[in-house]
Amino acid sequence: MPVLQPRHSILPDPPPADDAPVPRLVSGEEDPVFSPVHALQQELLPLAQGSAQTADALYPLWLRVAIIGGSSAFAWALIIWGMLRLH
Repeated sequence: MPVLQPRHSILPDPPPADDAPVPRLVSGEEDPVFSPVHALQQELLPLAQGSAQTADALYPLWLRVAIIGGSSAFAWALIIWGMLRLH
């Protein structure tokens, strides 16, 4: 019995080096491109530099725990009520 060979390889053949696009040099005359990604990077830059406000200064710990615990209890109560209602 002959061994089966795959018809296609998993990865496509790489393009020849001659067909690959060549990066162009940026001259000083061109304006930088502005995109939503650049805007997001500018907004996230203060977070990366550590100049953003810490979570401790925003809300007290008891309030953060109460919100998380209360929403979790409400979600579980809603799930249990729904299961009893469907039964």
